[in-house]
Amino acid sequence: MHFAKILEGVTGTVRSAAAGIFQRSSNFLSGEGEHHRVRRLAVVGIAAAVFTGTGATAVWAISNTEEPLVETAAAAPAETTEAPATTAPAPAPAPAPAPAPAPAPATTEAPATTEAPAAPAPSPEKAPAGPVDIDVSDIDDEQEANAVTIIETGKEMGFDEQGWAVALATAMQEAKLYNAASEAVPESFEYTDSDVTYSDHDSVGIFQQRTSMGWGSIEELMDVSTSASKFYGALEDVDGWQNMSIAEAAQSVQISAFPDYYAQWEGLAWDIIDAYKSAS
Repeated sequence: MHFAKILEGVTGTVRSAAAGIFQRSSNFLSGEGEHHRVRRLAVVGIAAAVFTGTGATAVWAISNTEEPLVETAAAAPAETTEAPATTAPAPAPAPAPAPAPAPAPATTEAPATTEAPAAPAPSPEKAPAGPVDIDVSDIDDEQEANAVTIIETGKEMGFDEQGWAVALATAMQEAKLYNAASEAVPESFEYTDSDVTYSDHDSVGIFQQRTSMGWGSIEELMDVSTSASKFYGALEDVDGWQNMSIAEAAQSVQISAFPDYYAQWEGLAWDIIDAYKSAS
């Protein structure tokens, strides 16, 4: 019951305000021409809004407005059939800059050069080895020098110490390790400086080899190295000489009338070999 009375009072107030607005609008618009039809339509719209309103304050504000509402309606933009302007698409984001290349690692290598490398200094030529100087108490310098020649000749021909000992003992027995000339062969003096001489037929040199027996020429037999090589060659032809005693091996080459004499020089031969190995 109470709510109905309140609603009736509000409705009456709204109707009175609408009637007042309509009267003012009609006076304002009377006498205007055809071109003000739009404005009348606006007034009608405002009156409808008032009738549908629920707030008494809004009705009061509209009914007491001195400013003609049609002006507000005229300010509204006219309808248009043109298509709305197309909004330009946003520009694509600029690509991110490429990362800077990593710096090259530092190096301690020396920079390349186009200069030619310095030529290596030539190595000094190796001086040729001189004769081995041995010291054996029982023989002199001339004998020592001849003994070294005999050893090195056998070494070059591939003989071992056993062959050296056979040759040394033979040379000691035949000519006491001297390169002896023969009074029976005057030519032999032309090829030696030794003061030692023998006169046993045509035997000459350190091994007392004979030209008449086919050992070689006088010049060849008076050369210590050549004479020694001829002895080693003959020893090599003896079958099984390595298993013989030094005296037996020497006798198999020399065919001496005193085969046992070679044995007495065996100890000296080994002393010479030991001295050579130490000096080498």
